Amino acid sequence: MSKVLAAATAALLVFTVAPALAKPNKAALEKSYLDLNEQCRGGSGDDPDTIKACDQREEVSAQLRQLHVCFAGDRFQKCKK
Repeated sequence: MSKVLAAATAALLVFTVAPALAKPNKAALEKSYLDLNEQCRGGSGDDPDTIKACDQREEVSAQLRQLHVCFAGDRFQKCKK
């Protein structure tokens, strides 16, 4: 689990540290969201890795919303608002 969390963290840093240098890759953000969502929902509530995954998932979700992409049910779609 920590290997996937490390990869998601690295992907998240790319999108938060250098937003002016690269346009966010929607597909990469969606994959990161799905990986983090699996860790968040499948992890133990008192495990620090689970909490970190949930926090990072929210950060990726915010970046997706900037691209007008939302996760609803079991898929990504254009945000309604």
